Amino acid sequence: MANTIKINPQVLAHYIEKSNITIAELEAKIQPLHAVLQGDKDLTFTQITDLAKRVRIPMGLLLLKEPIDLIPETANFRTADPHGIGQMSSELRDTILDLESKQEFLREQIEEELAFIGTFTIDTPIKAVLKQARQLLQIDNLAIDGNRSILKNPLNFFRQRISELGVFIFFNGKVGDNTHRLLTTDEFRGLVLSDMKAPIIFINQSDSKNGQLFTLIHEFVHLLLNQNEIFNVIETKDYAFSPLEAYVNQITANLLVPSNELMATQTLDLEILSDRFPASKFTIVRRLLDNQLITKVMYDMQVELLNTEFAHYSSQKLPGGGNYRNNLKFRIDATFVNYVKNAVNSNTLTPTDAMNIIGVGYKGYQTLQGDA
Repeated sequence: MANTIKINPQVLAHYIEKSNITIAELEAKIQPLHAVLQGDKDLTFTQITDLAKRVRIPMGLLLLKEPIDLIPETANFRTADPHGIGQMSSELRDTILDLESKQEFLREQIEEELAFIGTFTIDTPIKAVLKQARQLLQIDNLAIDGNRSILKNPLNFFRQRISELGVFIFFNGKVGDNTHRLLTTDEFRGLVLSDMKAPIIFINQSDSKNGQLFTLIHEFVHLLLNQNEIFNVIETKDYAFSPLEAYVNQITANLLVPSNELMATQTLDLEILSDRFPASKFTIVRRLLDNQLITKVMYDMQVELLNTEFAHYSSQKLPGGGNYRNNLKFRIDATFVNYVKNAVNSNTLTPTDAMNIIGVGYKGYQTLQGDA
C-alpha cells in the first residue's frame, strides 16, 4: 500500500473553498476526499499532487499547518511603475504563493529577528541609508570602481553579502521547473517579501545580468524600509517614479555607481565606465545626469541610443539548457536548503514534504543534498 501523508483538513478546506470547485467535483476524481476533510483519512503523494493541480495551487501549500491567503494583494505589494502591473498573471501569482509557503516554513525554523529590517523610512536622509547599507554589505571601505573582486561576478558578490545578513534569495525564469510557464520581465523583474525573521528576495532570471543585479540591490533597499514590492520597471523606459521608488532607485544606483568614484574617473565614455562599475549603461547614464556631468538633453539622447541597442537584445537562454546541477543550486537559496535538511534530520519533516517545500523532484532533491 502506498504511503500516505497527513494534511490539515482546515488547510485543505480553505483552498477548496477559494478554488470555487465543489467538493463533489473533486471527490469524483479523488475518492477519500470527504473522509480527509473529516480528519479520518490521509492522502497519497500522487493524490495530493493531483488535488493541488485541480485547485490550482502549489502543492507545498497543502502541507502547511495553516493556510496562506491566496489574494496577493494582502501582501501589500508596492510596484515601481506607478500604473501598477495590471492583471497579475498566473505565473507571477504562483511564484508569490510558492515563496510565501517557503517563508512560512522558515518562520517556524528561525527564532531571532533581523535588526536591519525596517531600520529606515522614506524620510531618512539618503546619505544615512547609504552609509548603513554600505556597512551592512561590507563595502564601506571597498572601492567599487575597477575592483576585480566585485567586477569578476558582481551578482554573486552582492548575493553572498546579502545572504550573509540572513536574507533568502531565489532566482528563476519560470514557475518551478515548468519550461512552459515562463516569467517575463514585461510583467516583473523581481519581488521582495519582507519579514523580520525570513525576508525573501526573488529575481526574475530571464532579465539581463545587470538587470538582475540592479533588482537584487533595489529589493535589498526595500528591506531596509520593511516593505514588500514587485519590481516591474524595465530600464529602457523613463518612468515617472513615485517618490518612494525614486528614493530607493537613487540609493540603489549610488551603491553600484558611487558619486565620488564616478567623478574620479574623469570620463564620460560609457564603454570605459561599464568596465569600471557593475551596472548597466542605463544606470550609469542616469548617474552621470544625477551628478550633473551631462545635461538632460545629452541624457535623453544617450537613452534613445541605448533603447535602440536594447531593441536588438535577445533574451538570455533560461537556466536548464546548461548544467542541471549547477543551475538548480544557483536558483535555490543554499541556506534555505540547509534549514530543510535540518528539519528532515530532526524528523520534523519527511523527505517527501521536503521535496514539495523546496519545489523539486527526487533527482533535484538528491542534487541539493549533494548525493547526485
